[in-house]
Amino acid sequence: MCVSQAAADALVVDAQALFRVEKYAEAATRFEKATQLFPAHAAAWKGLGQTLLCLGRPHEATRAFDQAIGLAPGSATALWGGAVAHAEVGNKVVALSYLRRTLKLQPTWIEMAKGVPTLAAFLQWSTRTAEDLKQVFGAFSTRTYRHAGDDTRAVEVARIVDRPAVGRWTFVTIGLTNHVWPDAERPRIELILQSIVDHEVCGQILANLAFHLADTGFYPEPGVVVRDVIGALGAGDLSERLPHVYIRVPRGWTFSLPLDVGPPPVTLAQVIPISELEYGIWKNKITDLEPALAARKVDVADLKRSGA
Repeated sequence: MCVSQAAADALVVDAQALFRVEKYAEAATRFEKATQLFPAHAAAWKGLGQTLLCLGRPHEATRAFDQAIGLAPGSATALWGGAVAHAEVGNKVVALSYLRRTLKLQPTWIEMAKGVPTLAAFLQWSTRTAEDLKQVFGAFSTRTYRHAGDDTRAVEVARIVDRPAVGRWTFVTIGLTNHVWPDAERPRIELILQSIVDHEVCGQILANLAFHLADTGFYPEPGVVVRDVIGALGAGDLSERLPHVYIRVPRGWTFSLPLDVGPPPVTLAQVIPISELEYGIWKNKITDLEPALAARKVDVADLKRSGA
């Protein structure tokens, strides 16, 4: 063992003792000195990260944990600390990666993660769904919509350009997959809508429907109609022309479903705005609606259509 490593080891032992009695500033000084004497000392970097977190310096802690993980990629405690630090500073991608690696090494730590608010968010199904959607569509922007009656509840809506074709937009919820349906055998689900116009109302339609479904427990299986989803938005002429929505298996995109085989599986349901006349066709005979739309050559992505 080289002299510098031996000196670093001694500093780490002293620092760990100081850490245990919550003398974090003194511990940090010794851990940092150990990393300077022997930069390949994984325990010194990990200890430095832990003390910096306790000192309320998460940005510096992320760098220390990254060094520790690089030197000891199988250290569950270093990965855990890295997940916490990166989550605190908002580095969601890195935090999620470290948390997943931690839980692979220590599956029982999932209960501990549920008790840490910044990590608990990563355990929601919607986080996993967002990653699946990025695999399908690539990077996208999102907007958050909050429940009108409960500000603590929210759903995000992704906006994806030039999908499923150039000049079109795809909008998809991220958050409905967190909802557990009364029938636990049901797949978790998100809502997808295609539009030929890039308009804020597209996100509002999906968010309003997502909250309604979660509130009522009504499952959006293919072939159902949900009345007044758009009508209730008060979106001017659109709310009058196409007040309802029809649910079907997504068509027009090239992805395959389910997004995640689970359990539980995760899938998508396509949302199509429809008129009162079209609702009447569906009500008369459910299987007649889609043939009727096809016969009239209706572009279901056209929110400006008459619906007549």
